[in-house]
Amino acid sequence: MDRSKNFLLEQLKQACSQRIDIRWELLATPAGVEQSISQTLRGLDVNELRMDTGSYIACSSSFVENRVIALSVSRPELLRNLLSQWEMEPRTGDPYLDAGFLDIALKTARRCFTVVEIDPEAEPWSWEEQLKNEHLKIMWAPDYIRLLGSRPLSNKVLTQKDIENAIDSGMSLIKTLRTQQVQIDESVFAHYADSIISTGPYVTALLIELSRRTNFDSRIWFERILEVFPTISDPLDLTLSTYALLNPSWCVPW
Repeated sequence: MDRSKNFLLEQLKQACSQRIDIRWELLATPAGVEQSISQTLRGLDVNELRMDTGSYIACSSSFVENRVIALSVSRPELLRNLLSQWEMEPRTGDPYLDAGFLDIALKTARRCFTVVEIDPEAEPWSWEEQLKNEHLKIMWAPDYIRLLGSRPLSNKVLTQKDIENAIDSGMSLIKTLRTQQVQIDESVFAHYADSIISTGPYVTALLIELSRRTNFDSRIWFERILEVFPTISDPLDLTLSTYALLNPSWCVPW
């Protein structure tokens, strides 16, 4: 990593490390703040995730999911250990207890370590046809997105308009591109870097992933995030997009 990019990374880590209270933990933990990581681990302890024994550190199902994803950025080895523990945890047989935070954490962690590979023999699919006919599936069915990701895309070049249509119709479709050999012009990434807040952290994180394959200067992503960071009141406004910069090998969970 060149010196200027390393400087920007350290700036981003410092910005994420200012607070660990409430949801700010979701930025501090990926930034590697040990106190925040310890707090996250306490919230993901199996006794906290069990609805019959927990003291409600877990707070909510969405917070449990976000904690798992945050830990996957800075300490994936700890998350793997937790996943092993959760998988060995016996179920009670009580539908209420067994459908609690533990299963949410388990499913989210498995998504973090899911790998989808392209099957060159599978039936190709068209970007335009999926946008036209399958936008509801694209938005709500992760299994369907993984299936598309394992099939070859017939389009070899995608324009800014193609990406815009995907964002409007079914944002998850962009995730399928991580398995595809498709060309996206660098101007697309420049456009969305300039509109980073209005685009949203999910799509921005996916675009950061895809831009790694091009000559797009990743310092631009850092600069834009750092510009808007002081203006946010809710860390969820930046979580996923920030994660993709804090760890250049991290990917949005399948």
